[in-house]
Amino acid sequence: MIKELVSGIGAAFLFLLLLFQGAFWWLSLLLGAAAYVGIRLLFPPEHRKVLATLPDGVSQEAFNEYFAQCKLALSLVREDAEAVTNLSFKKTVLHLCGLGDELLVNFTKDPQDMQMAQALPDRLQRLHEILVGYIDLAYQKTQSPQSVRALEATEKAVTKAVEKFEQLHHRLLENDAIDLSTSAKTFDNLLDFD
Repeated sequence: MIKELVSGIGAAFLFLLLLFQGAFWWLSLLLGAAAYVGIRLLFPPEHRKVLATLPDGVSQEAFNEYFAQCKLALSLVREDAEAVTNLSFKKTVLHLCGLGDELLVNFTKDPQDMQMAQALPDRLQRLHEILVGYIDLAYQKTQSPQSVRALEATEKAVTKAVEKFEQLHHRLLENDAIDLSTSAKTFDNLLDFD
């Protein structure tokens, strides 16, 4: 009986030893992966970011304020768009918001471009105010002919604003294209000297 007990304990010990040997391997693999993830989170790889220069006479605080005003006004216009019941007009307003978002992305890459759009926060704020009036008038149960004309005039004005935003966006892209072409030509000239 003691022999059976000793052989049973030996078999159990051998089984546990084999089981834990495999578990230690998995545990060490898991700990290694966790250590790698932890190190990457604590010390992320350095991304080489091109430092954009601000326009002359514009402080970082002034640029941040300009950017914040644009973002706030765009968020208000986007909220207004959700309240518009005319689907084609809603689509127009949301397209304008998308253009505004693209402009903001461009400003973060090239703050110099904000000089071409100094009035953007004011224009977006005015657009928000116009849309609030449009929504209030559109939700009236009865519409007078003057109300209908005012709604149509507002829709035309916003459509014109979309065209102006597209023109501004294209001008900024043209500036970027000119800058890129100049850099490419300079690089090409440098290669000729090597």
